[in-house]
Parts: sequence; structure tokens; C-alpha cells
Amino acid sequence: MAFEIPQTEFDRRIAAVQAELARRDLDALIVFGHDSESHNIRYLADYWPAFESAGVLVPVEGTPMLLIGPESLTYARSRTRLPEIRQLIAYRESSEPEYPGVKLPTFADVFDEVSGGKGIKRLGMAASAITSVPVYLGIQEAMAGGEIVKADDLLIGMRMEKSEVEIAAIREAFRVAALAIKAILEEMKPGMTELQVVGIAQREIYAHGGEYEGHPLYVLSGEHSSHAIGRPMHRVLEKGQVVQLSIGAKVAGYTSSIGRCVALGQVPADVRKLLEVALDAEKKTMELIKAGVSAGWISQQVAEYVASRGMADKLLYGPCHGIGLMECEHPWMETSSTYLLKPNMTFQIDSFLHTDTYGARFEDGVRVTETGVEEFPTYRREVITL
Repeated sequence: MAFEIPQTEFDRRIAAVQAELARRDLDALIVFGHDSESHNIRYLADYWPAFESAGVLVPVEGTPMLLIGPESLTYARSRTRLPEIRQLIAYRESSEPEYPGVKLPTFADVFDEVSGGKGIKRLGMAASAITSVPVYLGIQEAMAGGEIVKADDLLIGMRMEKSEVEIAAIREAFRVAALAIKAILEEMKPGMTELQVVGIAQREIYAHGGEYEGHPLYVLSGEHSSHAIGRPMHRVLEKGQVVQLSIGAKVAGYTSSIGRCVALGQVPADVRKLLEVALDAEKKTMELIKAGVSAGWISQQVAEYVASRGMADKLLYGPCHGIGLMECEHPWMETSSTYLLKPNMTFQIDSFLHTDTYGARFEDGVRVTETGVEEFPTYRREVITL
């Protein structure tokens, strides 16, 4: 049986959004998403756009509405948790097909509908960083005389502390990712390409209950291991190289990622040291995390530890970021962070050190507890030599 988030969880989320809208004196919240950044849409509606984009419109009172493009109606009916769906031209594919003769509602129409004819005077907007221009212009036109209020923090705040069912989904996503890592380590060898190794991971993710990869999978070899962000290529693995693996699965919308560094045979001493320091920095981070501790203090301690090992200039960013419906989501953990950790925050420890020609990354997921962390994956947290 596939893991599924129950309907009661979505009902609870909508109720929480409406309570916050009332507190902020907002008439409604509108949220945007597309196929690669569907997190807020999935959080409220469990809808995952394909080709077209989508939105969720939540009024301060009454029934929320899923907003989709002209072609997604039967698909949306088959999977959304929201009872009302409306099609708008602004959510069509980016190639902008014309649909001559098709009559669809406007933003003004749906705003009028969800407000019971009273209109929306103050509209909160979330996902502002990715909202498309056609959607924004349509909203702006409908809100003439009203106010659009940036409200990204509304959902960010709700999503930072995970419910029991969210944590269960993340655990399952990490279980699947660990099986994919295990298969890679059993099968990967010099002569294969980076993309062939990705294929091993994809096979295992789908075989064991994943609905998709959790993020673009990293199999980055040799000098590509220095990439903080990258994509695998038709690059042949060679003896003596380091391979950076970052493998994640998506389960019920929730994401995992396990990062391991693999040496294909013996590597130079300086490379080996970088791998060992990155791994030790990850372990140090895990030792420091618990509820009530300052995120900024943890980041500073880890930075000082890396510096004490002679590698301050190899550190690109802080030791952690949130993980949930996105592999990389709020909150970030940096030396500039001022918040305190709370129980059931979930983090991706991301220990990454690099030079211009090689790099080291170890990643694991944790849940914050009162006394420390619950570690999601534990498979071969070591410097691996094949």
C-alpha cells in the first residue's frame, strides 16, 4: 500500500490558514505552484501539477478552491483533496496555447465566488518567488482598488514544525532513499556513466514505494564532485575518483536526501582529508542539535570546528536546512540565524566542503527532539571506498 496523507490532515491545514487569515485581517490567501515546485499546492490540496501550473485560493471563511489550467480538469478531479476546482487561462502551459472558443472564469469571477459576492479587498499571496507573470497580472487586474499583501511567511511558519503524519512520510522517504543508495553501492563501478548510476537509483525508488525522485539526483564524479549544485552527465566513472552521491525519494509529496562520498579506489591524501572533515562536521552538527538551542550558535560551532581542522576556506554555507515537501526549505541554519530549534522541526544536515577540483558532501535527515535528534537514515554514514 502506498503511503498517503489522510484527509483530516488537509482539513486541519485549511482551518489553520483560515484562522491566520482572520488574525491578519486578510480576506483570502492565494498560492502558486508548478510541477517542480508544487510544495505549497500539495500542502493545501495534495495536487501535483503536470505541464500546467496551479493555484489554491483559501477564503477567510467558506470553501477553498483549486485553480488549474484548461486541460487538467479530469486529472485534478482524480487527486485533489479540495471539493471545488476552477479552470483559468492564466494557469495554462507556458507555451500559451490559445483554446479558441473556450470560456473560462477570470480571477475576478473566482474572487467574487469565494467571497460570496462581497469581493476581496486584502489578498495574501504566498509563493511570490515563483508566481508566473500571467497569474500575477491577472490577480493584479482583479484586485484593482484592493491590496495584495506578501504572505509567504504564513505557510512557511505552518510548515516548519511537522505533524506526526508528515514525519511518518519523511521517514518512509528516507527508507526508500537508503535502499537506492544501497543498490548503487552494490552495483556502481568504474566504466559506468553518472547517468547509468542515476538509473539504478530511479529503479529502486519506484520499486520500493517512491512516487518520484525527491530532487534532481546527484551522481557527480571527479572534478564534478566540487559542484554545490549540478546534474549528472554522460561522464564515465574512473578509478581514483571521488563520486558525490545525493539520492532522494519523494513519498506522498515529502522528500528525502542521503548524501555519501564514495572513493573509487585509493584517492590522494588531501582528498581523503576533505572527505573525513566533511563527515566529522556532519557528526558534530548532529551532536549539537536539540530543542531550545540557537540555530545561529550551532552554525557558528560547526564553522569553528571546520576552521580548527584547517578548512575554513572550503566551507560554502551553513550546516543545515529544512526538509519536508521540498528537499531544501525553511528554516535555514546559518551563523546569521536568530531562531531557536523546536521539537518536530525536520532538518537536512548538509555538510559540504569543496575546492575548485573536488568536493565532499554528507547529507542525512533528522527530527529535532527535546534531547537531541531522531536520525532518519543511518546507512553507511562513513567515507566509503569501493
